[in-house]
Amino acid sequence: MRGHVARKIATFGVAAAATLCVLGTTTLPAAAAPTVAAADQAISADAIGASPEVAAASYHCVITANYGWRWEGYCNVYSGELRTITYCADGTHTTGLWIGARSQAWDVWGNCPGSSWTKVVFQSRG
Repeated sequence: MRGHVARKIATFGVAAAATLCVLGTTTLPAAAAPTVAAADQAISADAIGASPEVAAASYHCVITANYGWRWEGYCNVYSGELRTITYCADGTHTTGLWIGARSQAWDVWGNCPGSSWTKVVFQSRG
């Protein structure tokens, strides 16, 4: 009897897992890589020594450290919101959270575990 119950539980578990996988792949939208709009500004890793900062009317950002796989800096957001998108040499990217206007500077950073970063895009809205 115990073997029969164990087989039923195992069968149910496999069926439930398969159902969840199908639901997850059919109902969730595919993640698309963000595109760089004309208003967005970027800093590339190879040009960091020449120009480690970007500025617009609504923000001013400076990259203060480059570790190859990680960068660090700060941003003053004067109005609206800002986020960073870090592009990696292996083709992946990471997107930071939206940060809003405030009197103090925000610490910002981006990571590319196992790879190096190639470009940081500063994207603003509002």
